[in-house]
Amino acid sequence: MKEEVRERVFEPFYTTKGVHGTGLGLAVSYGIIERHQGLISVESKPGKGTTFYIDLPHAEQTGLALEVNKPEAHTASLSVLVVDDEEFVRETLAEMLEDLDHTVVTVEGGREALQKISTGDFDLVFTDLAMPEMDGWETARAIRKRCPGLPVVLVTGYGATAQPPSGEQDLVAGIIGKPFDFDQVTGTIARVCNGADVPA
Repeated sequence: MKEEVRERVFEPFYTTKGVHGTGLGLAVSYGIIERHQGLISVESKPGKGTTFYIDLPHAEQTGLALEVNKPEAHTASLSVLVVDDEEFVRETLAEMLEDLDHTVVTVEGGREALQKISTGDFDLVFTDLAMPEMDGWETARAIRKRCPGLPVVLVTGYGATAQPPSGEQDLVAGIIGKPFDFDQVTGTIARVCNGADVPA
């Protein structure tokens, strides 16, 4: 890759693939590696190839170490529905939630989400904002009509700058930005489900 591409390769939403890329893959990877006190770097020469280097600290996996590494904002195991038309983002969030001992069901859009909540019992919904047919606000609105007590968290590249439609400030229980990390996800779940005062 060219030098200007290499310098920006870890930026959220930066992609050279046009409509076929989300620009989130390497940004999310960077966040996960950084959370584990690791480093990721890249070397690349046009026409010759690209190499990524990942350095992670060695840790003894003792019972005590595992206990220390658990997120402080712990909640009981939940049944979570993840709604996102981008497979990579959908599966990344699902894997994070499963690593936190939650049960996860994934769907590609709002209509499928409504079908799932009509036949399943969920504790929480994460929905993307920018989706075809039904966007995140429409999905949250429809879920609220069917299940008024089911909290919905909006996931968006606009982050905290995303604002609910006028007159619907309580439409969603929380908003998290992309790329997200474990601390952001666990903190949001704790606030939404436990009322815990923890940072996002």
